[in-house]
Amino acid sequence: MHAAMGLSLRTALQADFPFCERLHRLSMASYLSARGICWDPHRYLASWAQFENLVISVDGQSVGLLRLCVVDGALEIRDLQLVPSHRNRGIGAWAVARANSEAVTRGIGELRLRVYEENPARRLYGRLGFQVEAIDGGTVHMSYRFPT
Repeated sequence: MHAAMGLSLRTALQADFPFCERLHRLSMASYLSARGICWDPHRYLASWAQFENLVISVDGQSVGLLRLCVVDGALEIRDLQLVPSHRNRGIGAWAVARANSEAVTRGIGELRLRVYEENPARRLYGRLGFQVEAIDGGTVHMSYRFPT
């Protein structure tokens, strides 16, 4: 399905920042609101400089964001968001596979992520082999360890 879609991943440019921030803010709104957390544009700007920000495109159109960082010897998926019209099409699984490939290329043996308990993407991560490591305050910490 994805190959026919013309999926690609590229490093985000500064010109992509407004799209990425808007997508992140919209994707996270209900989760933050449910926890009484207000959107903090300064925090997002700081994370933009800290993380590897990658734009997911379909046939050249930006449809998502994948954000990575290395923490304690593991590659972490810090964010994976898709515009609503492109969800449930296999693009999320494709993006996780790209993160897996990146970890292998770097010689990193573990991929980690965090997801809110009520986020439907949690099921996707389970199907892709991620194991629950901990649940803390409604946040599920998951990891995938590569076979040695």
